[in-house]
Amino acid sequence: MEERYEIKGKIGQGGLGAVYRAQDLRMNREVAIKRIITSSDDTNLPAEATRQLQQEAGILASLQHPNIVTVYDVGSDEDGLFLVMELLTGDTIEDLIVEASFTWTDFRQLAKQTMEALIAAQELGMVHRDLKPSNIMLTWLPSGKFQVKIVDFGLSKLSPQPSMQTIDQSDGVFGSIYFMAPEQFERVPIDLKADLYAIGCVYYYALTGTYPFESDTAAGVMAAHLQHQVTPLHEVREGIPMWVCDWVMWHINRQPSDRPASARESLRVFLENDQQASPPLSTGIPAAAAGQPKRPRLMIPGASPVSETLGAPAVSQPQKTASMSRPLAPPVGYKPSVHTTAQVLESAPLAGEAPKPQETPAAQNNAAPVAKLASSILKRAAVPVEVPEPQIAPTARLAPTAKLAPTSNLSPTAILKPALVPTERLSNGSTTRKATLAPKKKKLSSAQQTMIAAVLGILVVILTVYLIKRSEQSAEAKLYNEMISQAIKPDATEVPVTNRKLELLLRTATHVGVNEQRDAIYMALHLAKSTDDTDVDARIAEFATTQEMIPNIRIVLLRDVLRKRKNPAIIGTLMNFALSTKDVPIAEAAIQATRFMADDSHLAQMLDIIKTSNENSLIIAAEGNAAEIIKKSTAKPALFSQVSAVYESASSELIRHTMLRLLGHIGCDQSLAIVKKSLDSPEVPNQIAAIVALGTWGDRSGFDALIDFLQTATDLGIRTRAFNAAYDYIFQTKTELKENWTLLAEQAKTKNEQLKVIRGLVNLKPEPWVYAIIQKFADIKKHDEVTELAERAIEKLKDIESIQSGAKEEE
Repeated sequence: MEERYEIKGKIGQGGLGAVYRAQDLRMNREVAIKRIITSSDDTNLPAEATRQLQQEAGILASLQHPNIVTVYDVGSDEDGLFLVMELLTGDTIEDLIVEASFTWTDFRQLAKQTMEALIAAQELGMVHRDLKPSNIMLTWLPSGKFQVKIVDFGLSKLSPQPSMQTIDQSDGVFGSIYFMAPEQFERVPIDLKADLYAIGCVYYYALTGTYPFESDTAAGVMAAHLQHQVTPLHEVREGIPMWVCDWVMWHINRQPSDRPASARESLRVFLENDQQASPPLSTGIPAAAAGQPKRPRLMIPGASPVSETLGAPAVSQPQKTASMSRPLAPPVGYKPSVHTTAQVLESAPLAGEAPKPQETPAAQNNAAPVAKLASSILKRAAVPVEVPEPQIAPTARLAPTAKLAPTSNLSPTAILKPALVPTERLSNGSTTRKATLAPKKKKLSSAQQTMIAAVLGILVVILTVYLIKRSEQSAEAKLYNEMISQAIKPDATEVPVTNRKLELLLRTATHVGVNEQRDAIYMALHLAKSTDDTDVDARIAEFATTQEMIPNIRIVLLRDVLRKRKNPAIIGTLMNFALSTKDVPIAEAAIQATRFMADDSHLAQMLDIIKTSNENSLIIAAEGNAAEIIKKSTAKPALFSQVSAVYESASSELIRHTMLRLLGHIGCDQSLAIVKKSLDSPEVPNQIAAIVALGTWGDRSGFDALIDFLQTATDLGIRTRAFNAAYDYIFQTKTELKENWTLLAEQAKTKNEQLKVIRGLVNLKPEPWVYAIIQKFADIKKHDEVTELAERAIEKLKDIESIQSGAKEEE
């Protein structure tokens, strides 16, 4: 894993696995990696956890949906299996409810998106089994709209038939008891109805800020589920459609048969009811307090009320007070949302809500400025034909379309005749028309003709500009596709760019909203190589430090794209930006960007940040850079002088401990003397810092110092840290294995230490010295768990050896 993924830190930890933030060096993107936790207290848990992780990988790989976390990769190394997923940045429902409950507008989007996800999962026969607020995350799109992501399918199963609830070794049920269906406590076969119950509880929680089933004890919560002790939602939350309250309560009915048949049916009912123009709203007042009859317990939105006799009567609870609702909004630093509310209101406004604003003439002008301008100019240029009053009244003028009517039997000249033509009888009896009564078409003036010509000229110019713009966009699209196609090739090492191509990539990086497209753009920027006189690194650095953009995009450009390009020429730009910006995460990213390009001459600058900064994240970033500088330096004695000087003059324990860790990377005899002095200190923080330094030592002297310390260490916490540091050293160096493992095994005094050594040895080649060390633990007979694991390890090594021998014979 180390060849492709760079671990940056732990994000969180659950019952079976720990999740880490990491960098995918091949795809140049941040990812989340889930690792199995190996417990020294339960030898069976790692195998069960590994099985769960393999299952999770297969499930997620088969399910690709915008509202479900995406899995990228699954692999294994010496520490076991790991799962690589998309890294989500946002807040879980659990986090958001701390601030306020959901508004009806935001809840509409939450309900639709979660149901879309469950429909996709149920189509594949999946049951999540652990839906809860902490497993539903809201991320923000560049437009300002949130996107729901369901995470952690670790407890789900691909099974179209009902299956038994998974239990752990302690016979406890996985998952959160506040959101689990009653059948999960009863250990009966469960199916997708359990997920619908859980999501109903999540909806209740999102709208009220309280759990639907509560108690002071875990047993009480289970009893509340089993006895269906729940206060109807409409009695807790006011101001939302009554049908929504019924729809949520429909999901958390006691019996699975009384819930929606599937997520598809649930969403269908939701969408049908959402068409109501002015639905009645909930009051938040208990029915008894309002003097109203109790509402039926089984309520399906859009259906007839069900008799009160269905099911046992609900046990009333004290009224809960819902937390104040507040519209969700993008985090600080994002551009304003393009939506008029937290989410676009797609149905008619509720009673009491302001109606949607109607489009004004000004808005119409903005929608089509060119057409509006042309229409206005032509209207002013038009001149009506004058008709003499005696013949035709002004309101009876001929419509222009009448002249072209295809069904007319009149000739063109007849159409132009007036309807009534006065005549005059002459003295000889003949008749003649009165002169000058026929209407005459007035010619356009030269000014009017000029105006029409001008309008036509403007339209021609506009059309020409439009066509040129379309042509340019088509050309840019072609260039963009060429660069992206080149970047995503597995064997790509560079992407040729000109100044125009580079600007296109940078501009697109700040606007594209799809993660996969962004990853491809970042890869193209990472591999960009100029084919003209463009300074690619300087331009990317300038763009990343001056252009307005979403903070997350700036961070990626700084920390990932520029850091991987490794051009020392831009260090000054990046460090100046880091010291000038007030945004701490962005300053941290700018410092991290210089990590692989900084050399010995930049160490003093990193030490200055450590000495003067008040932000821990910046100190950590600078320490990481300093450690990288030291590791690749060929003049470590000179660097020792700088680090030891800061250590001696340190104004705080934080700075002193940081310098101890850096001394560990230097690893000379002078450094060892300082670290050992701190290791002998009675202060625990000093000892811990020294142990960490010895664990990263550049040669064997740090390992020997840890072994010496273990011989006399009595504090269990400090001893465990020292033992783990020595253990990590063996795995990192992978040299002198026999001698190092023998020394560590001799110092394994506690049960946990002995179990750790056995697990480490079983991953090695089945050599005689490995058998010998494990056999000693099997013969101790002090801890049954140690003896059992040692015997199983020996059997496993023998099986491996037998397989290897058979393979050699076949060759």
